[in-house]
Amino acid sequence: MNNDTRQRSRTGLIMAAVIFIAIGVGVVLGAHRLIMDASSVTHSNEVIVRIDELEARLRDAEAAQRGYLLTANPIFLADYRNASEKLPGIYADLRGRIHDNPAQLARAQSLWAHVQQRARQLAQTLSRYREGGLPAAQAAIDHGVIESSTAIRQQAEAMREAEVILLVQRGESTHDSANLLRELALLGIPIGILVILSVYRLLVLEIRRRGQAEGETAQANEQLQVTLERVELRSTELRALSNYGSMLQSCAQPEEAWQLTESLFATILPDAAGSIYRIRNSQDHAELAAQWGETAQVSPEMIAVDACWALRRGQPHATDAMHGARCTHLGAEGAVDSTDLCVPLVAQGAQLGLLSLSSSEQSLSAHRDIIEAAVEKLSMALANLSLQDRLRQQSIRDPLTGLFNRRYLEESATRELARCARRGLPLSLLMLDIDHFKSFNDLHGHAGGDTVLAQFGKLLQTITRGEDIVCRYGGEEFTLILPEADVEAASARAEAIRLAVEAMQVPYLGKLLPKVTVSIGVAGYPAHGQTQETLMQAADKALYQAKRAGRNRIEIAIGM
Repeated sequence: MNNDTRQRSRTGLIMAAVIFIAIGVGVVLGAHRLIMDASSVTHSNEVIVRIDELEARLRDAEAAQRGYLLTANPIFLADYRNASEKLPGIYADLRGRIHDNPAQLARAQSLWAHVQQRARQLAQTLSRYREGGLPAAQAAIDHGVIESSTAIRQQAEAMREAEVILLVQRGESTHDSANLLRELALLGIPIGILVILSVYRLLVLEIRRRGQAEGETAQANEQLQVTLERVELRSTELRALSNYGSMLQSCAQPEEAWQLTESLFATILPDAAGSIYRIRNSQDHAELAAQWGETAQVSPEMIAVDACWALRRGQPHATDAMHGARCTHLGAEGAVDSTDLCVPLVAQGAQLGLLSLSSSEQSLSAHRDIIEAAVEKLSMALANLSLQDRLRQQSIRDPLTGLFNRRYLEESATRELARCARRGLPLSLLMLDIDHFKSFNDLHGHAGGDTVLAQFGKLLQTITRGEDIVCRYGGEEFTLILPEADVEAASARAEAIRLAVEAMQVPYLGKLLPKVTVSIGVAGYPAHGQTQETLMQAADKALYQAKRAGRNRIEIAIGM
């Protein structure tokens, strides 16, 4: 009887070990699958970013070419060449990312063929312009241009739709992986518990005859319980990490990423204190972006990059009260029972910021892999947000003055008119033109003229309200939209601008350029127009009247 009980106990323990090993293996495999799915989602997002970047660079080349044709400004020609030269590199990067997807690769090749055709059309138009001037260039623009642009837009949209489909599929795969982990835990743990209870009963019987076995049985039971708790805790942490990565992909602002990161570490490291720093554009300092928990030291609002060993070395750095070179931004001394861990935020070889955590050495060591995985996801999300913001700004900003471009003007004017119409509020529009600018360019060169335009753009930004929309309409013409401002207020604003321009001093090549003046036409909704087109026509006519009346003056449009 003793041998039989012993054998059954031994068999039960082996079964329990096999079950928990199987659970552990399943959790590791499921976690690996979740990480791979997250990586695939990131890959699809990067492909979409490259498609958008290819279109953005082509639009930059088209915009710069038009600017050159209209103004003959060599800066626009340089911008055109710079944008054109970037296209092959972007396509090569895009092709490299989709080399394992034959369907997408075929679409990319077709898209590139249309992009090359459009580039040749741009080059042909420039050639005609050099031979016969603007009329010859305009004659070179035919229906082929529209067809090429349409084909590019359709092919790029097809590629994006294909990647979106892949994102949906990979999201479903991630969901399946999570379900697998949950089912494994729900099925394996009860079976393991039943086996443990059976073993425990057999061991109790054996204890009655052999008191020495009592301690061994209790110890085995405790060890199994710890294993169960660890498996459950690890499963919870991996689910939190997976959800964190998924949520990061939907962030529209860095502040949302900070909040998600704080929530994640409050879940997996509830006793830890943390700070997130983001590196400024100057690359010499990092500023505090988020902070949570209680720590012995107060995190400074600004730290030098060389004050942190992790930022210096580009890899995680841990210190405690007894060991390790301590980062100066953490203070002279740390708590006796606390360890500090600094992890740099790095994406695509560029340092974006720093995560600093303070907790017990045991807690940080146990969660080191999850911490570094979360930092990697955060870094990639921040890099994507930065790239998206740069592309958006490039698409709506005039590179010389920093003001909004004509495309943004047309979009915002219609939107603001509709808003003011719904609320019964006025809206005014100013058309501004620098007087005798062509003669100024002829006398001081295009570089001098560009300096004046850039200074004029800065002046408009400083003299207008935050809700005003300042745009460079083209050449030396500018447009100012004043929401909720009537014609009287707009005229006063126009007069302030006119006086500021008269007093404007523009340094150039060690001296001051001659002063310039501006003529301004003012039109208001609803008195001078009900739509964007009619309002701009009224303001343009008023501007023309100001020119005819002697320049350096303001004219108000005549009512409809």
